[in-house]
Amino acid sequence: MKFDLMSMLLIISVSFINSINAQTEAGEDTLQITPPLQHEIALDPLDLEIGEMIFDETITKVGRDFYDEFYTNWNNPTQITDFSITIKEMPMPGIGTQITVLIDEYEILKQFIRPNQEMIEMLSEYTVGLATQYLVNYQEIQAQLQSEDQSGTGIF
Repeated sequence: MKFDLMSMLLIISVSFINSINAQTEAGEDTLQITPPLQHEIALDPLDLEIGEMIFDETITKVGRDFYDEFYTNWNNPTQITDFSITIKEMPMPGIGTQITVLIDEYEILKQFIRPNQEMIEMLSEYTVGLATQYLVNYQEIQAQLQSEDQSGTGIF
């Protein structure tokens, strides 16, 4: 038995009408509207922040090795999470390369380095200590600014 498209649609619509009539005869509501599912999402602005980021803006293998060493040794000792560390590089032919490390656009280190693995490791360890000290000092200054001595009523 061969059916064309119109006859198939006719059969489907007849079976649908029969199922609606059967539900109506049984006393069931033919149109049931279910409320949309509501997802509870806690939108806390602090949850939307990315937090601590380390950016790699190096060009050469020496810069990439320094970034890898820094990233491997880095461990944030503070509760500060809203900062970024950027490691930039400017190649200097004949001299080596110049590494610049920034924390939130504040330059903490600018140093020439040669392609010597021991020197790269030593400079990265020194830079990790420097960045750690900068963040600890920053945290202490922020705590001092939040103290009662520094807060005022706004009345002169």
